[in-house]
Amino acid sequence: MNQVFYRLPIRFGPLMAGQEMPTCGVGVSIAQVLHLLLHTHYGELRSDRSFGCEIWDIEFDRSISNSRWIDYLCDSLEAAIKLHERRLKNPRVTVQLKPVEHRIEPLPEEYQRLATVTIKATLCETEEPFRFSTQLHLGQLST
Repeated sequence: MNQVFYRLPIRFGPLMAGQEMPTCGVGVSIAQVLHLLLHTHYGELRSDRSFGCEIWDIEFDRSISNSRWIDYLCDSLEAAIKLHERRLKNPRVTVQLKPVEHRIEPLPEEYQRLATVTIKATLCETEEPFRFSTQLHLGQLST
């Protein structure tokens, strides 16, 4: 694999000054795309309205149970990975919710959750396992 992958965020000042852009390996590059997919609302990227994750469409919908919210996130993120991150195959997304350790007063505990999102897949080119994990602080979910 002789491709060059650039590290985010891209700083245009040094680039315009003729300096080299920082690069990264394929694993970091994929992790950057997964992070962007998870944190982008559908339609936010004007050049590709399908880029992103459905979860932000229901971010403030308190009528959805935690288990249904998890299902939406897993299904949406798996579909987004299959569409936008072709260096991975067989993505499986899991989500665990737990209360945050440092609560914001006066919000009730059930409105403050920490979602741990884990993605397991296989690198297409090498057949190696790939794992990505991140956390989202959520304040709108109810039990």
